[in-house]
Amino acid sequence: MIGYITTPEVSAQITAAVREAQISRGIAPYLAIHGFPITSGEHVGLHFLPFEDSALTTPLHANTRLADYPEFAAMIAMLGGLDARIDLSPDAIYNASHDPPA
Repeated sequence: MIGYITTPEVSAQITAAVREAQISRGIAPYLAIHGFPITSGEHVGLHFLPFEDSALTTPLHANTRLADYPEFAAMIAMLGGLDARIDLSPDAIYNASHDPPA
């Protein structure tokens, strides 16, 4: 999975900013970016924000993309730029203790 490692606080700020960028333009929030708690590995306690290339190019409304919004450029810069993304194993955010009993 491609994305950013960040603190839970920054993760919440990014989630809110993506939502607000859409609402402020009169668009129902179509694209939601949510951070996932990392439960194993070297980043335990931090959040993973998935930002695959498809998140940048998904049409939201009237052929605009999240990447077309100035707020998005500020968010990406705050996270260190597109080159700061990492490839994280899904196992790092999967927590078997949350599985329903068999």
